[in-house]
Amino acid sequence: MTVIHQDPQGLVQAEPAGTLDDTQTVLRLEGVDKRYPGVHALKNVSLDVRRGEVHALVGENGAGKSTLVGVAAGAVLPEQGSVQICGASTDSPTPQWSREQGLAIVYQEPALLPHLTVAENMRLGMPKALRPAVRDQDRWAEGILEGWKNVASIDPRSLVGSLKPDARFVVEIARAMAEDPKVIVLDEPTEHLLPAAVEELFHLIDAVVRRGGAVVYISHKINEVKKIANTISVLRDGALEGTFPAADMSEQDIVDLVVGHQKSREAARTTTLDPAAPVQLKINELSGHGFSHLNLEVRKGEIVGFAGIEGQGQRDALRALAGLSRTKGSVTINGGDVRLGSTTTAMRDGIVYLPHDRHNEGIFSRLSLRENASIGSIAQFAKAGAVSSRQEQKTVIQQFAALRVKAPSAEVDIDTLSGGNQQKVVLSRVLLGGSPVLLADEPTQGVDVGARGEIYQILRTAAAGGASIIVLSSSAAELEELCDRVIVFSRGQAAKELTGEEVSERRITEAALTASQHRAVSTEASRPEKKWKRQLAENDLMPGGVLLVATIVLGIVASSQSSFYLTPRNFGLVLPLVAILAFFAIAQQLVMMVGAIDLSVGPLAGFLVVLGSFVLSEFRSPVGIAIGILIVTLAAVAVGVINWFLTTIVKITPLIATLVTFTALQGFAYLLRPLPGGRMDPNFTDMVTSSFGFLPWMLAGAIAVALGLEVTLHKSLFGVRLRAVGSNPATAKKVGVKSNLVVLAAYVGCSVLVVPASLLLMAQAGTGNASIGDSYTLASIGAVVLGGASIFGGRGSFLGAIMGAILVIQANTVVQFLGLQMYWQQWFIGGLTLAAAAFYSKTRSLSERM
Repeated sequence: MTVIHQDPQGLVQAEPAGTLDDTQTVLRLEGVDKRYPGVHALKNVSLDVRRGEVHALVGENGAGKSTLVGVAAGAVLPEQGSVQICGASTDSPTPQWSREQGLAIVYQEPALLPHLTVAENMRLGMPKALRPAVRDQDRWAEGILEGWKNVASIDPRSLVGSLKPDARFVVEIARAMAEDPKVIVLDEPTEHLLPAAVEELFHLIDAVVRRGGAVVYISHKINEVKKIANTISVLRDGALEGTFPAADMSEQDIVDLVVGHQKSREAARTTTLDPAAPVQLKINELSGHGFSHLNLEVRKGEIVGFAGIEGQGQRDALRALAGLSRTKGSVTINGGDVRLGSTTTAMRDGIVYLPHDRHNEGIFSRLSLRENASIGSIAQFAKAGAVSSRQEQKTVIQQFAALRVKAPSAEVDIDTLSGGNQQKVVLSRVLLGGSPVLLADEPTQGVDVGARGEIYQILRTAAAGGASIIVLSSSAAELEELCDRVIVFSRGQAAKELTGEEVSERRITEAALTASQHRAVSTEASRPEKKWKRQLAENDLMPGGVLLVATIVLGIVASSQSSFYLTPRNFGLVLPLVAILAFFAIAQQLVMMVGAIDLSVGPLAGFLVVLGSFVLSEFRSPVGIAIGILIVTLAAVAVGVINWFLTTIVKITPLIATLVTFTALQGFAYLLRPLPGGRMDPNFTDMVTSSFGFLPWMLAGAIAVALGLEVTLHKSLFGVRLRAVGSNPATAKKVGVKSNLVVLAAYVGCSVLVVPASLLLMAQAGTGNASIGDSYTLASIGAVVLGGASIFGGRGSFLGAIMGAILVIQANTVVQFLGLQMYWQQWFIGGLTLAAAAFYSKTRSLSERM
């Protein structure tokens, strides 16, 4: 904590002081210390935030700002220190605790789950007392988003993954504001927002302050901080430099404290461009989605800026040049034609791209800095297919040194770095390729003032080395600082070119506004309505409908070949097989919802059949049968717990963990029954195989279970949490989901759902057979994939899984009726699975572009 005074020279300084009035303090962080491997992220930081103030937190990337607010929000657990929110205090904060005490947070990267709808995301992140009923969530979310309709039209029923970055931030901010928080933390909230949305956000911040709330505002944009902050705290290298009244601080004072030394304002723009430099990049009549008729020549060593009001086609043009969309027209580099429409061919022909969406398109999460930097140019370090690790590491380290990447080593995970250093690593990858053309989309987005200047110098150095560079930036000041020329876009076309003295912040802004004043219809608005196509692609029941059609077609083919197909006797033989695979598919779908695959379901069934041959053997009373089924169920629960323990606590990859269980279960089953033996109780067998006409009761039960789970998946809080964990476990944790318990429920539920399938197999075999379930592991995975499930989690349908099971059995049956060899069954199912996976993946990826 600090008091503020002026020294005789007029410089603002800070020094320790006594305790602030606790009744005015809504957030207190006391003695917070946090370390990561090789990094002391926070060094005994104490901070007070008072009612009715906007408290800005500034500092370079890696200074500890996001870590500090992460501690306050319960997303980061400190080694020492405490958090106090409105009088309640703890040294072990959790997201649930912080939220319930009245703190809401908007993270630098929105804590939203891509496979959940907007309304589901908003409801999941709300405190329990404010959480609406599931049936009301769409209407509730629509009411909250109504205040943003002038800046973003967002359907609460849309999947978050289909939204553009600015719309995702609107959803996150709207959700946080809807919590009616006593203190709200905004971590770089304006980075992806359009100007109108920024103004709306500032109005909302003002409303929070006027009603007595508090706002913690993190930003690298000093002008924003000066505009709205009452108080400013500066962090540097994990330590608090001081807390100051914003009115007493000039922008230069803030910059000096942030970088730790007196830093003059950016020098006036200079250029080293040779007027006689040859044309290196030539674009002729290039047209694509969002833009048309682009003609441009860029000389060797020249930096050209793309400007304009957001959505005028400049980003579409830049991404098209990078090969990320289809185009018409021609592009040449040093006289050689460039094949567009593919990033691979664009890179091969000399174009590299620095994306603006760093987290989704720039970095390779969980890979090291070295791997992230070298992956685009790995071929230059290889001879005869073998990579020279020494040369790769040496080159990457040299590049990191040149770009001043701050990290313990080149081998640390890139996720541990600050945003600015991550951006430098991505820039390293771009520069290592040595390509003649560099496309930079918002190169300093989310970067602090110190790193911003370094990136400017990196780009200037690349241009001086002969690269032709196109920079897209929403900051006119940035374009003035960097560019030799600026192209202003309007209505999808290059409307104005600024050169020489015209390249100024004022002229760029003026040109963008003037060019857009008479816009009649936006490119986006002129696109045909595709909402129904997106909704169809996003609907997890759509694959099940496709499988139903395929099943009917196969049935018509089979019935045309044999009159026996449509008989009760045939259905009486086939439907029990459907019931068995249906339960396996439902079980597999449950665990795949959390992003795992359970390879042990088949051997588990074999083990349970063997166990049943002992506990459900002949001459059992009804009570004895019930006890036997209970024992089998408890054994299944134990296996589910073991799988959860191996994957979640021991942290073994699910495929490896369940493969271990697979082998162990097979071993135990053969130990108990080396050869098939024992005899099941006839009363038990009759009970399990009973039917209504030719419809087995167990199949009706499987359909009922699937319906119940389908409703649970979309209409209950547990179902939303299940999909949330599968969608993104880290984000789910940030919004308060207890991921470990959700995964435990998935694994145990999967094993329990194998029990009815095992009971059917017991009745089918009549004896204990250790190998009877082995073939169902792959069959269950195939059925679930056919049903539209994502192997990465978060997407899928239990009804789709049953339709997948029906199609698998139907295909096997039709192959027999057509008189084909048995291997055709495997080929047919394998081909269908591959086709289905490719079709669903393509459909969903296209839906995100609609």
